[in-house]
Amino acid sequence: MNDNIVLGVDIGGSHITAALVDTSDGTIVAGSIQREKIDSAADADHIIQAWSTVMNQSLRFAGNSGKIAIAMPGPFDYQNGVSYMKSMGKYDALYGMNVRDLLCAQLSEGISEIHFINDAGCFLQGEVSHGPAAAYEEVVGFTLGTGFGSAIAKGGLALDADYWCYPFMGGICEDFFSSRWFVSTYNKYSSLSVNNVKELICDVELGGPLLQVFDEFSMNMGVFLTQLYKKHKFDCVVFGGNIAKASSLFLPQLKYYLKTMAIAAPVYISSKGETAALIGAACSIVH
Repeated sequence: MNDNIVLGVDIGGSHITAALVDTSDGTIVAGSIQREKIDSAADADHIIQAWSTVMNQSLRFAGNSGKIAIAMPGPFDYQNGVSYMKSMGKYDALYGMNVRDLLCAQLSEGISEIHFINDAGCFLQGEVSHGPAAAYEEVVGFTLGTGFGSAIAKGGLALDADYWCYPFMGGICEDFFSSRWFVSTYNKYSSLSVNNVKELICDVELGGPLLQVFDEFSMNMGVFLTQLYKKHKFDCVVFGGNIAKASSLFLPQLKYYLKTMAIAAPVYISSKGETAALIGAACSIVH
């Protein structure tokens, strides 16, 4: 048994990713990462079986602590392991069920603990446990993707911040910092049509309309961070999510804007990519 090795799991609306995490340094055990698509509209038995299969595949790669940490979307009773997701387009069949008990019945022998953690804070937890942000007392983190995820870490412990619904420029933050805004703004400026952020980042020619979109995003984010800094003087900012992969298109402008506003907090891009949430989940239970 290796007490440092915890199975980290990231459950999304259409996928599950699992890997054995060495919580002493935040690294993933070689070969243990497993990812599968999930039909979140399936019945409870199929969902639990699919999740358990992926977790069991990861568990076999190395001796481990017998502990599992799962980054789980809400609404969810994280302490008792009961799902309350309903009418959200995912996992309705699990409503009111004890997911911990259902998983225990399907997982390999030797599992001693199953922890559930709010997924919004898990991304940042990995960064403040084993990343450049670990050097700072108060850190804000944002995931730029389908939605606008946010978390605040104080003293090395990250919690959900719910800034997605923060009032901003006549709307809320999610109106300006999610993939929906990038796609609609690019289509407006270019008179072309892309369907999602992946197309925007990978397939679109690096020209005027694309640069204009990211310049506008940089300005909006700078304004938001300036407003936030006046209320909570954070020491560091970390960005993750798919849009953060295009940081070369917005990070220089954002840093310049913050400098002009006398905000000295450094800005980092997550180096952990899609594994950030499961690493953070694993690290959170040994914090």
